[in-house]
Amino acid sequence: MDRIFIVVYFILTFIFIVLSKRRRVLIAFTAGMMLVALKVSESMRIETISQFVDFNAIFLLIGMMVIVAVIKSTGFFQYVAVRTLKATKGNILLLSVLFSALIAAFSMVLDNVTTMIMFMPIIFFVADTAGFNPFGFTAVMILASNIGGCMTLVGDPPNIIIGNASKIPFLTFTSLVFIPLVLTYIVLMLISRFKILRGLSSISDKKDEIQGLKLDGVITNRKLMYVSLGTLIVVVIGFAVHSIVDIEMSLFAVLGAAFLLLYTGKDFESVANEVDWNAILFFIGLFSLAYSLESTGITSELSDLALGLSSNPAVLSMLILWVSGMIAMVTGAIPVVTIFIPIVAELSVHYPLQYDLWIALALGANLGGNGTVTGHLANVMCFEMVNKEYGNTHSFLDFMKIGFPSSVISLAISSLFLIIRLVIFG
Repeated sequence: MDRIFIVVYFILTFIFIVLSKRRRVLIAFTAGMMLVALKVSESMRIETISQFVDFNAIFLLIGMMVIVAVIKSTGFFQYVAVRTLKATKGNILLLSVLFSALIAAFSMVLDNVTTMIMFMPIIFFVADTAGFNPFGFTAVMILASNIGGCMTLVGDPPNIIIGNASKIPFLTFTSLVFIPLVLTYIVLMLISRFKILRGLSSISDKKDEIQGLKLDGVITNRKLMYVSLGTLIVVVIGFAVHSIVDIEMSLFAVLGAAFLLLYTGKDFESVANEVDWNAILFFIGLFSLAYSLESTGITSELSDLALGLSSNPAVLSMLILWVSGMIAMVTGAIPVVTIFIPIVAELSVHYPLQYDLWIALALGANLGGNGTVTGHLANVMCFEMVNKEYGNTHSFLDFMKIGFPSSVISLAISSLFLIIRLVIFG
């Protein structure tokens, strides 16, 4: 099929995805399936769908969502949140540090959206108790969640896609992104302390209400909590050794989910509502759209263009990092990763360090997505929850004033890290 048609179709689809508020999933899925129906290439057919839809990523997401649903049903996450709230004794700055650390930690192994859903009611409680609008506080927590999610291959959907495409080992990925992400987190805490949360240093006059919170009854099923947390630990260990034992991470996640369902006597239908089917269908549509560029040779030409623009490895990694970061602010992290996957796969062959262009893409898409409301699904969800709870008082620009500076600083930190690695090891 004519390449010009594919490019125009692709661009128009993403414009509609970005501009649409409620139909993004339907647009992406329908557009992807239309390309299959139009047979844009010989390899793009329903019977060959496993060639262009990454079912490793799909099953990994489904497995983790089921595991999280079972743990959530025990009250464990609520217990941790309330315990942290009581430990701060009314100091909101200390609370922001502890909450952001917890949220970042949970986001390393859980879905960002799930993590934020668990904490949003507690954030609202703190805001109502202290009498302040939680927009700035929530923004800091969102950014912390995205930073934590970028730390592992299962912490954020874009990383799941990158991990399956690059075959980078789980621990290798974390070790490569650890330094820039820790520095980014520290910078976020400093910005929140001296700018975003300035003036909210204490809620000591309400500390009695916070200290009066009861922990009794928060854990609804202690035995199941231990079993489900143990299962999660085993699954994460499986992620860490998957490249050694030659078993896909998705299998560990799905088998862990199946074990918990067998243990609880439930079936998949009983937890179907806990699976984010919108995210699953969104992925399928985006995979199809991205493959249309790859199968028609367009991504290969873009890769050659990138190599032609710069034969310097440092400039090449900066292009991947900053271009993916800037685009992610508009389209979101997931779409930009699906676009760049085949391009980075070709460019990595010519790069002196095996995984660094993949790391540049992960850091660019995830940290760039912190810049705007549309950059991550968690951003959109929390932004809408705050506005719904407090009367639609904040705009897209309000979030950007907080997220964009943090995003640019974090991309600059990542740039310096990648260049230093290239100088030392390249």
